[in-house]
Amino acid sequence: MHGPKSSLARAWYRLTTRRRLARNEWATPYWEERHGERIVPCRRCPKFDAPREACGVPFGSPLRKCVVAATEAHLRGTRGLRVLELGYARRSYGKRIVELSGGSWTGVEPLVDRNRAPQLGSGGYGHAGNIPFPDATFDVVFGNQSFEHWEEPLPDGTPPPPYADCLAEIRRVLRPGGRVYLDAPIHLHGHEMFVAGDVARIVALFDRALWTDVTVERWRYDHAPLPRYPTPETDIAYVRGTIKSYDAARIADLQANGTVWLLTVTASKR
Repeated sequence: MHGPKSSLARAWYRLTTRRRLARNEWATPYWEERHGERIVPCRRCPKFDAPREACGVPFGSPLRKCVVAATEAHLRGTRGLRVLELGYARRSYGKRIVELSGGSWTGVEPLVDRNRAPQLGSGGYGHAGNIPFPDATFDVVFGNQSFEHWEEPLPDGTPPPPYADCLAEIRRVLRPGGRVYLDAPIHLHGHEMFVAGDVARIVALFDRALWTDVTVERWRYDHAPLPRYPTPETDIAYVRGTIKSYDAARIADLQANGTVWLLTVTASKR
């Protein structure tokens, strides 16, 4: 996954991002409506290479390919907007999409030095429960594969804030009508509700008195004709013993016989 060939493919893909965004490949609906959610079948995704029956994102795990695709789909419309990323890690593809689209990117990350204060237009220390910016600063707040980890202890051992506090903090720094976009893997790792795939519990975090236009998408949930993506053994070991509210046998069956997929949630501040 991370050899020279994959690195070259990643570099080439990043270099050609501007051209792909100009094609506006996400302009037409890429989903199907089912039971109030958007299902994104692999066969309908603009990244699907039908002649090869393969994903056109040339690097990363099946999940990572979906993260790349979903990030392009949801952040391509950020021209002229001030955007905050939660958990940008070492390399942020979202930052590239925002900046190529004409938006302004800022990031907070709990893994950097606490003394590295973030400023508008750059990255620094912070996390979903502690965003060191004034009220109503951003038009968009997003997080790629950080949502599922918010209630895990912070790197310095500090107890984590609960999900409700994190969403309240995000709402505080959003301007009126501002939008949040979050993605997270299902049946992989993180909080037990993501491991179990309890979408109703996840969506219930967004209080309808505070948020509107709450939209769920399921990427790679309907993966045919691509193969399923079973939970890797390393992630099975990672969550072992952490599942308290769900039947362990059911979780084990999902990990062994189900498929990992990507959940995205978007919502607007009331």
